[in-house]
Amino acid sequence: MCDILEFDDSYFSCSSSGSSDKTYKSALSDDSTHLHDQLVAVFCNYSKNLNIVHINAQSIHAHYADLLSTFDSKYVDAILVSETFLKPALPSVQYCLPGFQLIRNDRVGKGYGGVAIYLRADIPYKIVDHSPNIYSNFAEHLFIEITVNHSRTLLGVYYPPSRNINYFSSLEEKLVNLTPLYDNTIILGDFNTCLLKNDFRSKKLLSLVSSFNLHILPLSATHHSPNSSPSLLDLILVSDADRVASHGQLSASFSYHDLIFLSYKIQRPRRKSKLLFLRSFKSINLERLRDDVNNIDWSPVLNSENVNDKVYAFNHLILKLFDTHAPLKRVRVKHFPAPWLSESIKAIMSKRDKAKRRYKKHPTNENLFTYKKLRNRCSKMCRDAKRRHIYDEVENSHSAQMWKFLRTLGIGKSYNDPNISFDLTALNRHFSEPPISIDDSIKSVTLNLLSNIPKPLCSPFNFSKVTDGEIKKCLLSISTKAIGYDNLCIQMIKPITNELVPIITHIISTSLETSSFPTCWKKAFIIPLPKTSNPTSLSQFRPISILPILSKVLENIVQRQLSHFLTVHSLLCPFQSGFRPGHSTVSALIKVSDDIRWAMDKKFLTVLTLLDFSSAFNSVDYDILLGILSSLNISPSVISWFNSYLRGRSQCVRHEEDFSEWCDLTAGVPQGGVLSPLLFSIFINALTTVLTSHYHLYADDLQLYRHFKVQDIDEAINKLNADLSSISSWAKSFGLLVNPAKSQVMIIGSSYMLNLLDRSKIPAVTYDNTQILYTETAKNLGVIFDNNLSWVAHINMISRKVNYSFQSLKRLQMFLPVKTKITLAQALLLPLIDYADVSFLDASEELLNKLERVQNLCIRFIFGLRKFDHVSEYRAQLKWLPIRRRRDLHVLSFLYFLLFNPLAPPYLRERFEYLVPRETQCRTTKQLLLRTPSHFTSRCGGSFTVRAVKLWNSLPHDIRASSSLDTFRSRVKKYYLST
Repeated sequence: MCDILEFDDSYFSCSSSGSSDKTYKSALSDDSTHLHDQLVAVFCNYSKNLNIVHINAQSIHAHYADLLSTFDSKYVDAILVSETFLKPALPSVQYCLPGFQLIRNDRVGKGYGGVAIYLRADIPYKIVDHSPNIYSNFAEHLFIEITVNHSRTLLGVYYPPSRNINYFSSLEEKLVNLTPLYDNTIILGDFNTCLLKNDFRSKKLLSLVSSFNLHILPLSATHHSPNSSPSLLDLILVSDADRVASHGQLSASFSYHDLIFLSYKIQRPRRKSKLLFLRSFKSINLERLRDDVNNIDWSPVLNSENVNDKVYAFNHLILKLFDTHAPLKRVRVKHFPAPWLSESIKAIMSKRDKAKRRYKKHPTNENLFTYKKLRNRCSKMCRDAKRRHIYDEVENSHSAQMWKFLRTLGIGKSYNDPNISFDLTALNRHFSEPPISIDDSIKSVTLNLLSNIPKPLCSPFNFSKVTDGEIKKCLLSISTKAIGYDNLCIQMIKPITNELVPIITHIISTSLETSSFPTCWKKAFIIPLPKTSNPTSLSQFRPISILPILSKVLENIVQRQLSHFLTVHSLLCPFQSGFRPGHSTVSALIKVSDDIRWAMDKKFLTVLTLLDFSSAFNSVDYDILLGILSSLNISPSVISWFNSYLRGRSQCVRHEEDFSEWCDLTAGVPQGGVLSPLLFSIFINALTTVLTSHYHLYADDLQLYRHFKVQDIDEAINKLNADLSSISSWAKSFGLLVNPAKSQVMIIGSSYMLNLLDRSKIPAVTYDNTQILYTETAKNLGVIFDNNLSWVAHINMISRKVNYSFQSLKRLQMFLPVKTKITLAQALLLPLIDYADVSFLDASEELLNKLERVQNLCIRFIFGLRKFDHVSEYRAQLKWLPIRRRRDLHVLSFLYFLLFNPLAPPYLRERFEYLVPRETQCRTTKQLLLRTPSHFTSRCGGSFTVRAVKLWNSLPHDIRASSSLDTFRSRVKKYYLST
């Protein structure tokens, strides 16, 4: 049994005593041994125990190379870290350790601080408590739950950032709430209280820990600063002293704090090797593959009576073919060390560590100089090696490989598997169950109403014949490599597309002719992705659906034909911009914001309501959707096909090698289906028939607004509430659910007109007897609206986002070639500035200057410029426009699209009128000038409509007469660069 510290005054007079032979200290270590080897020597005799270490890292970023070279998941199960110095802008993947998953609790606000846990990657966990991210005088902490052999263990890291006595109450609260719930409690951290001193703080801590039957394990001084005497700040707290197999401390050259370690007698979780079954497509001999395809007997496919048998036979033949040419191989996933961490660097690290230990034993100036020299040399070698590695990888990679490599550095989207501590079947039920079920009697009434709606005066919609060319085009457009339930992937199809297209066309044609959707194409794997970094509830996951690849081809064919029918006969609401060719969030934002500006021009106010539908796509009732399709004059045979397409679906949640039970779907358009957005647009289309206010839809995002004079506010709100009542009745009849708590309402107008309102007398906006709260700002399709369209909040958000992204890029600024930094800036930073910029053209000069500074930040990143260096010549070198001209280019490009693309939304195109009717002129012979809309205020002068016309008319004729959008955009940019 390990000796455990007694809580009396004797401890303060013997800081090094009380340790048995199972208590290790750095002084016992061989000076020539690196910290990694010392840890291996400690833990190799306790390979079946739970092995934990703690280090006050004093910046993970600064000492990442040391962490890489020190810790090995073969021997260590958890690394608890204090003072991580990480910020939310810095992605975890940039600081991962091979074989570990990183759980963080960063400090936001004040610098430094932060705690984290590196947990062995195959150990599941659940976060049970963590301190707020915002800096305070209270302690920072992170507690997780791990379960091994039905034994629940609380593992925590603790760090009070100051010597404020208040942190004891925080610690006591956590111990009261958490320790009774667990079989074992293990807490390590830098407690910022020196137990070598017999003072009030140390006695308070000892008394507090003792009152919870916890034990502090004996250690000598763990903090060694040149400017202060050694102190014991880093502590190990355990609930059961008899389970301690070993503990102690080791000198860490990269920190003023010693590394402390614990081997606890809980059976270590068995290591799971992650296995993947893969096919090697690169090694395929394409000539032999094509020869074998041409020799396949396709009669089982062609002669089968139903589409299910055809699909089954096709899958069998393709899998048999690839089992010969690219057989499945079992691959064990390995965690490789950082490739730039060479043996020569490790050797210098060992010399540095030896020099530090020598200095600690003999603190002379000569030994200090030697240590600092080796420390600086080690840092430089790590920095140079990392720079060379990153530069070489980026320079020698094509685009896809480059982005894959950059994601490993934390740049761009990361696709690391999340930790999921929830039951997968429970998660699947959460994904598959609709938020509301419609009553049968209500549904019957709704279906009866739909059956009595007069059908459009056009020929019924029937599927047209599918050609090989259409199928080939669909196949070649697929980029995902995901493998669906049928075990096929696009990498199997594309190399032999020409040979397979006739067979696939036959299968798809059979499906359409027999009104039958293949059963195996209705099964989906669901990949759960967390919405937050550390999800604590089922609602904090979103599902990503993986469907069979050929089902997407069939859906694509149907989507194109149905969309064309709806467009030609104008059967969709003109103010639905979601998932329609030529429509976008940008066109929707222009429509609504310009409507508000024109109202302001007439001294009107606008009340804007943003409604939130709960899980709308998952709530679509099959019978009602089929009834709506029938009311649009869709033929019975096509209705039968959609009935087959919708019903009989099931899904299974997959996480790594684990699967949930299969769950049947009873409602909702298929998650991830190509047809789903269009089907939902058709479903919600009926809502617009009950509205009297202005509205705009983007899929399930509904904007409802009315313009009014100040004195007419009561009438306007009453009419708005009447519309909301109609929406409520419609939603109940059609099985959708609106969440008024997440909906928002705001009154928008000029500052002068807003000041005329008596805010205490503004009527309430209600939905189902629940008040929707008024707000000063609201995010609308990604753009923040405020009550006088000043755009201050939105441009502040842009600035924050760019600076946030810049922080993750800045770490690698000196490691990347210029051309790569240009690519990164254009892919990750500029889109944040450019998004929907044509919808807030009336931003003030001050705000435009702020955007200019944000764009200049991108230029400084590319060329490594300092804060006050001039950027004009570098912007010219990049051929970028100043921010005002950049926005003008976007305005003109969008206007050109509206004028000359037949798919452009009519609700915007109809706002522009030629001075000479277009029918009497052509691009090459006439001026193509537009009529400027009359307006009275500068606010309306900043609308897209007015601004676009003025810019268009100011262009030379040859630019306006450009034959294509690309040519037009190129000419405008060249024109602006030269002026």
